[in-house]
Amino acid sequence: MKSSTLGALHAVKPRRFKLEFYDDDGVRHAITIDGQITREKVGKLLDLVEVMAGTPRATASALSMSPHKFDRLAATVISGLKDKSFTAIDAKKAFETSFSEKIPISTVSTYLTRLADRGVLDRSQIGRTVSYKVKSEEPRSVLSLRP
Repeated sequence: MKSSTLGALHAVKPRRFKLEFYDDDGVRHAITIDGQITREKVGKLLDLVEVMAGTPRATASALSMSPHKFDRLAATVISGLKDKSFTAIDAKKAFETSFSEKIPISTVSTYLTRLADRGVLDRSQIGRTVSYKVKSEEPRSVLSLRP
């Protein structure tokens, strides 16, 4: 090959797309595409996720097995605090009790805001007090919960 062709080949950076999801049994699946990424390929992957998972829904038990704090906080809130209004401090205590692991209140507040933005929680504020309540709808997809 000519040196200009070799230079052009080295200038092209490979692309990587990684998709992770949990099925209804809590099994984590990871699929990676290295190379050209198209909408068609992503669409096919999402179809595959639906077939493998059985449904596109996340379950609280599947989320609780995740290594990610966001997922585990979502599981804690969806399963443990679903029938009442709660604050970030309540969610922090529930998380730390469930997982015997510390989590900063600022992280909890950020994650609860994201869950509210994604339609999983209702958010209300009276003065400086912000409270949340799990919406009574079915849980959202794992794919839509992830930050």
